[in-house]
Amino acid sequence: MSKDNKVQQEQIQQLNESAEFQNNALREFIEEKTGSPKPEESVHEGTTRLSDDQNRLITQRNMRK
Repeated sequence: MSKDNKVQQEQIQQLNESAEFQNNALREFIEEKTGSPKPEESVHEGTTRLSDDQNRLITQRNMRK
């Protein structure tokens, strides 16, 4: 049993190494084509969404049309 177990562990390790290599290759390819990922920047709350009052006014105006 220990030989079978050792063989199984080696196969799992090889599969993990292969998957890691493929992930790295894919990541490098994507970064090469699209550029490296940008760090997340803080979002200015004033420009992200309309205020609730503004949404309400727009909705009322649209309902009148």
